[in-house]
Amino acid sequence: MDELYMEENSMSVFKSYLRGLLDNLKDIDEAREKKDEEKLKELIKRLIENTQKGIED
Repeated sequence: MDELYMEENSMSVFKSYLRGLLDNLKDIDEAREKKDEEKLKELIKRLIENTQKGIED
């Protein structure tokens, strides 16, 4: 495979990960502002699980 293609593909995957992370962090921040402890716990748990799955891939 072309080295440039692999680098571009890796950057695309990383940017996709960052977009998802940003969405999760925005949701967490919103739940925090609303003082919705249950939603906050759920969102943090989901973020941890998704991160763990990403590491295991």
